[in-house]
Amino acid sequence: MNVTVDRTRIARFAEGGFLPAGLLLAWYLLTKYHLIDPHSYPSPSDVLNGFLAVWKDGSFTENLLISIVRVCRGFLAGASFGYLLGILIGLSKTADKLISPLFNAVRQVPIPAFAPLLVLVSIGEPSRVLFIAIGACYPVALNTVEGIRCVKREYHEVSEVFRFGKLKRFLKIVLPSSFPSTLTGLRIGLSVSWLLVVAAEIFMSSGGGIGDMMWGCREMSRNDLVIVCIVTIALVGFTMNILMKMLERVFSSWRVTLKNAR
Repeated sequence: MNVTVDRTRIARFAEGGFLPAGLLLAWYLLTKYHLIDPHSYPSPSDVLNGFLAVWKDGSFTENLLISIVRVCRGFLAGASFGYLLGILIGLSKTADKLISPLFNAVRQVPIPAFAPLLVLVSIGEPSRVLFIAIGACYPVALNTVEGIRCVKREYHEVSEVFRFGKLKRFLKIVLPSSFPSTLTGLRIGLSVSWLLVVAAEIFMSSGGGIGDMMWGCREMSRNDLVIVCIVTIALVGFTMNILMKMLERVFSSWRVTLKNAR
């Protein structure tokens, strides 16, 4: 059974690698036979050499760590606020009527549109963190509200049978039942946060980070390092998404186990 599962996973991984391998081969052939401008589009070997150079001098790891720490700060701040906001709107009809119209209106504004305002209000790192936090807040809040409102009626009936108070009902019924939906919001929020950290470092430069490094390399016409930064951004975002999906599966299996136990 385990051997079959492992083979299936290996086969899926191999299938998923066909397209990247094909693109890499096409890129290599185009640059080798000078079918594209080598100055504008460096070869894979040039990109690799550029990566090794910035890896050895430490600038790559330094900027990458700055971005990861920055996205963690923004994501934690935005997700925490979004979670509390989602609970408030999901549990209180009054809060829903008062907050939801403004919240739904503000979230229609593209997040990059906040950048000029944030630069004026706060200079430096706080403005970058707040920029990221705004993007993380929306999906967490929306999915938390959805999770709370979709708690099964049978669960509420059980709480009534056992005469749970409001606090105990929230802790024992609402919170566990709605958390998988919240976790989906956290996964989306983390992906959005990683995208926004790059935008924050470009719009609000001079603070380091992978986005700032990419923009600086662009101005120096170091397209090999620009590609290094783009690939790094893609790989880190992909890894974050996989880790959050694994966490979702853990909680999903927990819910299935809990249902079977009943």
